[in-house]
Parts: sequence; C-alpha cells; structure tokens
Amino acid sequence: MFTLQQIVDAPPTDVVRAFTEPEPFAAWFVAEGFRTPSDRVTIDVRPGGLISAVFVAADGTEVPFMLRFGELDLPHHLVLHFDQPAEDITVDLTALADGRTRLDYRSVGLSDEQQATIEPGVATMLGHLAAYFSQ
Repeated sequence: MFTLQQIVDAPPTDVVRAFTEPEPFAAWFVAEGFRTPSDRVTIDVRPGGLISAVFVAADGTEVPFMLRFGELDLPHHLVLHFDQPAEDITVDLTALADGRTRLDYRSVGLSDEQQATIEPGVATMLGHLAAYFSQ
C-alpha cells in the first residue's frame, strides 16, 4: 500500500474532471516516454464503468490499458480498479478554504516490487494533474 497527496489549484468539481473527462485525463495520465491521446480515451462514469485508453510512444508503440470504476461519490470520492497489475485506488478530493483541493491517493494490492516501480510514476502523474489545473 502507498498513499500520496497533491494540492491542486482548483475546486473538487473541476479536479474530478481529471478522472471523468477524456481531455483532462489524457493530460495527466501518462507514463514516461509515452503520451495518452485524448481521442484514444473513453470514459464511462458509473460504478463498473470503464476508462479505456492507450499510451503511445514516439516510435508508435501502443500500450492499451483499462481501469474500472468502483464506488463513486463525485466530486469528492472515487475508487478505481486495475486488473493488470491488480490494484485498487481510492481518490478523495477535499475542498480547501482557498478554492484549492487536497487530493489524497491511496493504492492497495501491489506487491512490494510493483509498488517500487509504480509509486514514483504515480507521483509524477499527480504533478501533471496539478499542472493541468494551474494553466
């Protein structure tokens, strides 16, 4: 298990769009050496609904991936499930007095080895998410 926190310069009603709309999702959900084209992202926002997208490398290599929504209490709480590797992600968005949002990200289910690889990438992704809303 690991937890990360990110402060975002937008209210929860805006920040939740990073998980529910293709364009903001594509802006932050990227892996090193890859981009995520927003026209290759589909999002079905409901418990059991899927986020389906593709990482694309400069050489044209494509890596498709999917996440499944679990519990939703938008815009404040959502759960996402990855199948490969098996991981449950809980995201809580808390409004701060100054119009910003505290994003609390919790990952459960990864092996220690998987976590060592994935956690730094997620920290980078959350930085991209914050930058998207700072533009």
